[in-house]
Amino acid sequence: MEWRLDAHQEALLCAKAKRQQQCFNCAKAKRQQQCFNCAKAKRQQQQQSAQLERKSTPLYDDKPT
Repeated sequence: MEWRLDAHQEALLCAKAKRQQQCFNCAKAKRQQQCFNCAKAKRQQQQQSAQLERKSTPLYDDKPT
């Protein structure tokens, strides 16, 4: 006995698969965006820390040797 889908059932399965794929793609995009934002924030924080460190480090010593 062969199991077959009628056109209506096939259309429902196709629509469900499309929604699942869209949800997967959306979730994947959100994760990628979060990772991008997180990495970007880390880089900015590191740059700010480096700038503050450069500003607080004297370029030369005021005391003569």
